[in-house]
Amino acid sequence: MINVRMLGAQTEADHWLEQGVLADLKGEDAIPILERALQKLKDSRAEMDRAYDQIGKLIDIEKNNKAIPEHDAAIERILKAYPPIERVSLTNTRFANIGAGTGIAINYGPIGANFKELLENLRTDLKILELETDRTIDAFGDVLPMAQHGGFASIVLSGRAPLPERVMHSVDQTIVFVQFHNRACQAAIAADMQVYPKGLEWIPKPP
Repeated sequence: MINVRMLGAQTEADHWLEQGVLADLKGEDAIPILERALQKLKDSRAEMDRAYDQIGKLIDIEKNNKAIPEHDAAIERILKAYPPIERVSLTNTRFANIGAGTGIAINYGPIGANFKELLENLRTDLKILELETDRTIDAFGDVLPMAQHGGFASIVLSGRAPLPERVMHSVDQTIVFVQFHNRACQAAIAADMQVYPKGLEWIPKPP
């Protein structure tokens, strides 16, 4: 659910930013709309903090408890079969250098060799995503005053401010992280299914 709220708030921020640009182009007061967009971006960032804490709790559980050997073997076997996946990056991404005509690059990396490493990789990527989102929020705040007297759209669309690239990059990398998280969940669930009912005897049996 944290991922849903994170991505949902990010999507809403994009929507209100677009509406704010359109309002500015029409000569209307865009400030309330753009402030709403910025707040939604901040809401998404807050969900990232929550996700970071939750992954940290999972790491502590993994550290302080011993999994059954069959489960460790199952998840390590599953992870070993995983090809490199797209990982979050600040620079080596789809939109990072597109203005310079350097083409599209995607950052691929390992998913992790075991459950502990998988969780640590997730947390590392989320920390990078938080930094990128902070930069996007700062870029937004820098140009928001332009909307006081009109001209926000011209600043944004002319490329004189980094906000558009920041927004595209931030959205793209949020999706990359959510996909990584989904694959981590898939790997863990697949391992659970492979060893069931070992270690899962507490689950109620169907009638």
